[in-house]
Amino acid sequence: MKKQRLGLWAAAALGVAMFAVTPFNTSAQNVATGKGGTEAPAIPQDKGYLVEEIRDGLYWVTDGEYNTMFLSSSQGVIAVDPLPTLGANYLKAIAEVTDKPVTHVVYSHEHTDHIGAAYLFPSNATIIAQKETARILARRYDPRRPVPTVTFDETYRLTVGDQTLALDYKGVNHETGNIFIYAPRQKVLMLVDVIYPGFMPYKNLGIVEDVQGYMKAHTDALSYDFDILVAGHVNRLGSRKDVELSLEFVQDLQAVAATSLRSLEFSSYTKASGAKDRWNLHNEYEKLLVDKCYSQLFPRWDKRLADTETYLRDNCWVMIEALTVQLPPGPSPH
Repeated sequence: MKKQRLGLWAAAALGVAMFAVTPFNTSAQNVATGKGGTEAPAIPQDKGYLVEEIRDGLYWVTDGEYNTMFLSSSQGVIAVDPLPTLGANYLKAIAEVTDKPVTHVVYSHEHTDHIGAAYLFPSNATIIAQKETARILARRYDPRRPVPTVTFDETYRLTVGDQTLALDYKGVNHETGNIFIYAPRQKVLMLVDVIYPGFMPYKNLGIVEDVQGYMKAHTDALSYDFDILVAGHVNRLGSRKDVELSLEFVQDLQAVAATSLRSLEFSSYTKASGAKDRWNLHNEYEKLLVDKCYSQLFPRWDKRLADTETYLRDNCWVMIEALTVQLPPGPSPH
């Protein structure tokens, strides 16, 4: 009898334990395990967006081009990056899974394409951003992007009810003020406009402000204990492998761009051309270097990153420019 009771108790305990551990949804699990991670989930046409739980109250929302995440807690919802492409649909997505109010809004950075729907969110919600983002937004004076009410310098730990997000600023990368947003319990990292999971980065490495900081952001990202990445763009979630692949690409890009520059100095090019209009000639010189860079990189990356043909030339150009006016000589220490 005692053994029977013990067996029933153990089974009940196991059932509770199984219930308490919320599994990844299929999309997130595929990315985390590397099984089918390159397949994008279908967006319901009648809604125009998809909302799915990643794990333990953390959800991602996507319209197939942009994506973001929100964290549902016992006391309210932390919404990250109110995307203008979603607009009011973002609030609908939240309402689908919880009746808790949005108490906090986190800005990853100041760009309108990521936070331009902030004005639609509750006016009493606390808006949090890195202090440089707040300074930029105060200068923009844009009613779509209310100035943050709480700012921080390097680190801010946001706890609402039973949920926590760690907000970290490690220096300029894509843009001044662009932060790392980490859900430690769920092992999910959000970093916007740096990695484009499965895709060639958008032109000029995502309109990058600082190439050196952009490269460093990859190694900074890999210092976190995460298996799911929310990247802000493209049609699926990312993983550590996506970050590693993006780092491999940008290091390859730097090496090839540097080789192209060394192979032909501008002074040698102008002497050979004999043209009088050196201002226009500099543009032609850059085109030639971009062609050299593209021709070497395209065969290596066309099958590894989607849309390589579309964006590789622009990325060659921005790296060549960075090597000319930003970066120190030699390979990046990051």
